[in-house]
This record gives sequence, structure tokens and C-alpha cells, in this order.
Amino acid sequence: MLSLRLLYRDWRGGELRLLALAVIVAVAAVTGVAWLADRVAGATESRAADLLAADRAVESPEPIPSAWRERAEAAGLETALIVTFPTVVVAETDNRLVSAKAVDEGYPLRGELLVKSAPGAAETDPGGVPEPGTAWVESRLLGLLNLEIGDTLALGSAEVEVDRLISFEPDRGQGFGSFAPRVMFNRADLESTELLGEGSRARHKLLLAGPRAAIQSFTDALVAEHGNAVEIETPGEQGRGASEIIGQAKRFLGLAALLTVIVAGVAVLLTVRHYAERQLTGVAVMRAIGATRAQVLRLFMGKLVWLGLFAGAIGAALGYGLHLGMLALVAELLDTELPPPSWQPLATGWLTAGAALLGFALPTVVRLRDAPPMRVLRQDLGSGLLRAGTPLLMAAVVILGLMAWQAGDVRVTLSVFGAVAGTLAVLAGVAAAVVYGARAWSRRGGQSRLLWLTGFTRRPVTAIIQIVAVGVGLMSLFLLAVVRNDLLTAWEAEIPPDAPNQFLINIQSDEVDGVRNTLTEADIDTTFYPMVRARMTELDGERVAAEDYDSPQARRLAQREFNLSWASTLQDDNRIIAGEWWGDGADVPPQLSVETDFADEIGIELGDTLTFSSGGNQVTAEVTSLRDVRWESFNVNFFVLASPGTFDELPRTWLTSFYLADADRAVLTDLIRAYPSVTPIDVTSVLRIVRTIIDQGSSVVELMALLTLAAGVLVLLAALQITGEERRFESAVLRALGASGARIRRMARLEFWIIGAIAGGLAGLTATGAGVVIAEVLFSLDYPFRPLTLVIGALVGLLTVWAAGSLGARRYYRVSPMRLLREG
Repeated sequence: MLSLRLLYRDWRGGELRLLALAVIVAVAAVTGVAWLADRVAGATESRAADLLAADRAVESPEPIPSAWRERAEAAGLETALIVTFPTVVVAETDNRLVSAKAVDEGYPLRGELLVKSAPGAAETDPGGVPEPGTAWVESRLLGLLNLEIGDTLALGSAEVEVDRLISFEPDRGQGFGSFAPRVMFNRADLESTELLGEGSRARHKLLLAGPRAAIQSFTDALVAEHGNAVEIETPGEQGRGASEIIGQAKRFLGLAALLTVIVAGVAVLLTVRHYAERQLTGVAVMRAIGATRAQVLRLFMGKLVWLGLFAGAIGAALGYGLHLGMLALVAELLDTELPPPSWQPLATGWLTAGAALLGFALPTVVRLRDAPPMRVLRQDLGSGLLRAGTPLLMAAVVILGLMAWQAGDVRVTLSVFGAVAGTLAVLAGVAAAVVYGARAWSRRGGQSRLLWLTGFTRRPVTAIIQIVAVGVGLMSLFLLAVVRNDLLTAWEAEIPPDAPNQFLINIQSDEVDGVRNTLTEADIDTTFYPMVRARMTELDGERVAAEDYDSPQARRLAQREFNLSWASTLQDDNRIIAGEWWGDGADVPPQLSVETDFADEIGIELGDTLTFSSGGNQVTAEVTSLRDVRWESFNVNFFVLASPGTFDELPRTWLTSFYLADADRAVLTDLIRAYPSVTPIDVTSVLRIVRTIIDQGSSVVELMALLTLAAGVLVLLAALQITGEERRFESAVLRALGASGARIRRMARLEFWIIGAIAGGLAGLTATGAGVVIAEVLFSLDYPFRPLTLVIGALVGLLTVWAAGSLGARRYYRVSPMRLLREG
């Protein structure tokens, strides 16, 4: 309680306000991100269950035994059976390949199924599944088969009436296999269709919903009894793309918040050093009247604990408001109801406050216990007690630990730590060169120049710290607010107005000429690419298994089929970065060219041999080149290309891409009617969606950058507090020598202008340099160097530091000359 009373006294004396503000800003940044990530991740988890239409799904290539369903229901679980398979439906003389789905009552167990009674009608919840003898279809099937509601479809040996249109299906799959129109019917009609026999390509699923423990017990028992004969699907597998995006965004925002913690930590280091220096005499008095070193240590540790609790609570409250602002910025990207906020981010805030005080303040405060009692009589004793380098080492260790906590990966942690340290070192080096250069220049320019620059050159270390701290905040802001727009503009410039917005896949070999002629008649010039679907089964003679990889992306690539092609000429948006392209000569032996990111994920190197399997045939060839692919070109591209003739034994189809104006949409409709097996894919909306994600997502990070800038301003104010007594004394001396108050204020203003202009100019320079690196290294874009960013940076820095510095230092320049006579 004594530590609480002393903390209150220090607060009223203004000793700890900046220290508390620095901790509050750091906690607000971390808790804001934590609440955002927690709620969005919770919504993603809930949405993932909707995407599966259940909490779990038991999948089997064979019909689900009725005993399984009975056991599940006996365990208190809700169940539903579905069967999906490809088939052809017939309407009068026309036919179409569709994805058929047989469902029974209860489907879906999670999520929502929406239908329409007619094209253009309102969406409704049907409250059940299709009645026996009826079917629900996707609206595009009506146009493809010239159908109307009430018409009859031949589904195998059965006939069903088209009753409603499917508007939304929660567990609709993704990928090329899901592009066939859906036909949903009652499972009671499945047997009469006579479509499924022995060896049919059908997916039988038992959907489960209920308590997690009961589901886990039931599925564990099934796996134990039947092994690989059953496959258990979880919501995380259906929504893993969204989950990974949320995870990456959480790590990125967490690391962005840590930048705020680092800059705020510098303010803590400065203010706690000043605070400890002012406490030395008081501690010496306590030691002189009998206080032990342990008592002094407990007293000051108690102060830090109370400060951490109060500052953590206030920072968490601000973080809660911050996360509401970030949610508003990304509202269009969230199409599901968010769960209520949890208490864990509040604990995260207090832990952050504790880590900040432990890493940045405690090492300095601990040294107060060694204050010599004789300082009561001799003020020079113990003056060097606080100058050791331990606080900096401890701060670096805590920062590294916080980064490891947020990144969750040692390699990423070390990379980010190195990048941050390198950026700070560059900023500090340039700032030091400017400050000490100005100091030497002012000394050679006579008394007038020296006098005007005295505030800037007499305190070079604090000037450098101020420049670096404010520069980091402004650099983050410029990188996100200015360079982001330039990068987006440069990326859009790489995609011409007539970039392909339509893809046609599943074109059979005997249909290529006909499709090409149809497009040529519509003045559409395009290139057709062969494609085979195959699975990579061996790498250098060793079996490729998903369990051999740690990366989720690598595991997916190892266990699925993907698209392969061959070519004699390399496309313009492909670039060989290792090995050699085989060229267009005759009799080229089987060779492979692999895209670099795919090669990195799977562990493929030049000289490796890859074996692909498709339709019972196998092909083995050597990797002779690695390619960098510009996927953003919207052209047809492949992970693996082969030399002509390599894949001749594998079954193939063809695909193409082209630009189709809105006025020519009828061409596509006529083409699909003429070639029903061809599947169109419209990607017109992709660019718009990507731009929306970039704009709204980066707005969130810009908000974090503003917090970093606020922390930089706190460093500025902390440095002003440290030099406050010196500034008061200088002001009194100048007033005694005849300087007016206006002149003194102009000198201070010049100091703030110089610091702000240098910090802003450096921020603009480093942000533009980072933009060039990002554009060229990551995206292969032409990013022009913009000198205007440096000018804008210098101006923004000047105004920011001037406003904050004038407000924080105003009281230091109102000192009477009589102070010299009174205090000496």
C-alpha cells in the first residue's frame, strides 16, 4: 500500500505521466489487434462449420452403413446423409453434365440453404429438402437447357420435375470440379435413377452435428474400427483458406503492433531513466534511515505492478475502441455475425504492460536499490549508477520474445527482428551524420549560427533519438498510405484494359477447332493450351506423401491433382531464373520446367526427376529449369510445363482465356449451347474484390501506423522532459543576456523544425526505398522513385514535431532570469 501511495504522489507530481502514456499506447495497439483477431477468427470458425453444412462429416466411397447413423443418433447427434456424383441430365433433345446431389431430411445441419421459386424471385428458406419426384437446380441450367420451372428432367432412369432454383448452398465445393451446375433431389429417388453401381464415382457423406465431445468420441471409434476406409472432414479443412488468411493477417497485424511497442518502449526507457534520476536522493534518504536494499526493491517493483495494472486497463479500454474502428473499416469483408468479445485480449493487454515495464523499466528501477546513503550529503555520489547498458540488452530480449510470440515462427521472428534492427540502425546512422554534421557546420559559422542551432547541436543524442522515433512512425504511415497506392496503381498498369476476363476449360480435343472458329467469328483472337490433370507420385524415385511436409500448402499440393501442360515457346509473363529452356527444336527429350514457389513448397531442385500419374499411366522426366510466373497477368499459366511430347500418353483437355466485352455476352451463351461440355469461368470481379481487400485491409494497418506515430511523439515529449531542466537554465541565461522571449521561442521552433524535417525526410526516403524493393523483388513491377514523397515527408514531420514540441516545451521557456541568482 505504501508503493500505491507513493505512486499516487509521483503521478500528481507529473513524474510518471509520460511513462504511463507510453505503456497505454503499447497496450492499446496489442489489445486492439488481439480483439480483432479473436472475433474474426471466431466468426471464421463458425463460418467454416457452415461451409461443411455440419460440425463433422464422415466420408466414404461406399454407401454409409445404416448402423453408423443409428450409433450416431444413439450418441445424441443430429445426422443427415448426402451423396454427390457427376452425371448427365437430359431435357427433351438437349443434355448437360451436372453435379448431382441426393439429400435427405435434416440437410443442412449447419448453415443455410436458400432457394427461389422463379428467376428474379426473392430468396427463401425452403425449410426442408426437395420432395420425392422433384429437383432443385441452379438457375444457369435453365438457360443451358432452355428449361422453365415445372419442366421435367431425365435423371438416369428416373424423371424429376424442376421445382425450385438453388440460390445458396452452404457446402458447395470450390475449384474446377464445382463449376458443373448443381441438381439437388431427394435421396429417396436415388435408387430409381439407377445411376450408381459398383465402382461409381460417388461421395457418400454422413453429416454430424452436436456436442464436440460426443462427435469426437464417435468419429474416433469409426477410425479405430475401419481405418482408411473412412475419412473425417472437419470445418477447418473446408475453411482452411480463410483460416490461413486470418492467421497470416493476425501475425502481420501483431508484428505491426509490436512496432508500436518498440517505439513506445523507447519512450519508457527515456522517461524511466529521468524518473530514476529524480528518485536517487529520495532513495538515499530511505537508505539512510534504515531501509534495506530488498525493501527499496519491493517498493519500486510494487509501483511498477500498480502502474502496469492501471495503464494496462486503460490501454485495453482504448484497444477495445480501436478494434471496433478496425472492424468498421473491414465491415464489407465480413459477411457473417461476429461472436461477442472475449476476456483473453484483456489478459494479453496486462501481459504486454508487464512485459513493457519488465523489459524497458525494471532494469533501470532495480538499480535504485544501490543508491548510496551518503548521497544525502554529497549529491555527486551515485550519479553514474544508471548509465550501464543492461536496460538496453533486457529490452532487446523482451522485444525478441514478443516477436516470437506474435510470429509463432523462429525464422520469421529473426527476419523481422533483423529488419527492424537494420531499419533503426540506418535511420540512426543517417540521423547521427546529419546532427553531427550540423554541429560541426554551426561551429565554423560564428556565434550567430552557433546560437541559432544551439538547441539542436548541444543535445545530439536526444536529437538522434527523437529523429529515429518520429521517423519510424512516419515511415510506417507513408509506407502504407502513400506507397501502397503507388504499388496498386503500378499493379493495375501491368494489367491492360483488355486483360482476359473469361476462361474456357474442359474443351475436348475434337472441339478445339469449333470453339476457335466461334470466337474468331466474334473477332476474339485467343490461344488454346493443352492441359492434363495428374498427381505427382514420386520425387527422385521416392514416394510423395502429404505427411512428409510441415507446410499446409505443401501437404495439399502433395495429395491432390493439379494442371500440367507443355509448350515449345516460353510466354512473356514467364521468366527462367535457373537452368535452361528447351526451345522449339525437334526431338527434344522429356523435360520439365517448374514454377519457383511450387518448387520451394515441395522441395524440388534442378536435376530432380518427377513422376506424374493420370488415368493409369505414369510419366517421369527431369527438371531442367525453374520459372518465375507473373500470375497477376490473368493469362493461362501452370505450375509445371513440359517439353512437347512428354505427356502424350496422358488424357488431355484444352483451355483458353480471352477478354469479352459486356456487349458480346451473347457469344458466350451461344458457344456453351453449341459445346455443352465446355465450362466458362468469369473472373471480371476478381480485380474489384482484390482492390477492396487491399484498400480495407491496409486501412486497418494505417490505423496501426498512426499508433506508431503517436508513440514516436511520446518519445519526443519524453526527450523534452529529460532535457527540461537544461532548457530552463538555457532560457534563463539567454534572458539574462538580453534575449527576448520571442527570440527564444524562435530558436526552439527552429530546433523542432529541423528535427521534424529530418525525421520526415528520412521517413519518406526509407518508405520510398521500401516501395521500390517491394515492387521489384516481390511483384516484379516498375515503381518510379518519387522525390515528392521526401518533400511531403519533411513537411509532415516538421508540422508534427513542431506541434508536439511546442506544446510539450512551452513551459521550459518561461523562466525568469532571477532563477540564476537564486539557484546559481
